[in-house]
Amino acid sequence: MKRLHFALGLFAVLAALGLHAQSTLLLANIPFDFQVGNSLMPAGEYSIDCSEHWLALRASDGKHAAIALTTPVTRPKAPTTGLLEFHKYGDAYFFAGVWTPNSRDGGALPTTPREKELASRIGPRQKAVVAVRGK
Repeated sequence: MKRLHFALGLFAVLAALGLHAQSTLLLANIPFDFQVGNSLMPAGEYSIDCSEHWLALRASDGKHAAIALTTPVTRPKAPTTGLLEFHKYGDAYFFAGVWTPNSRDGGALPTTPREKELASRIGPRQKAVVAVRGK
């Protein structure tokens, strides 16, 4: 049984190393406060490290950071610039997805319970988009 746990642990570490090697680093100036999962992030300059299955955001001042799992998504046409997508309900913004430059592939975040609650009270969401640049 210990051998099985060791093998599973080793597999998880190797898989994580493979994911890190394929990540993309982006920069964005996000002009509004927003939520990533359960973390509330203030407006400001962020670096976004993303791959097909996860993303990590770090504020340039080093005071805020968040990590989230993503679901791979594909668009029919690749945007020329990278994009961050947000769902907006009133003045509340929720990080919804990331698209890297010149790629049809992106990552979508799951809808949080708070976002579902606002959607039921406020109604249909609006989209907000922020352009990103490569680092």
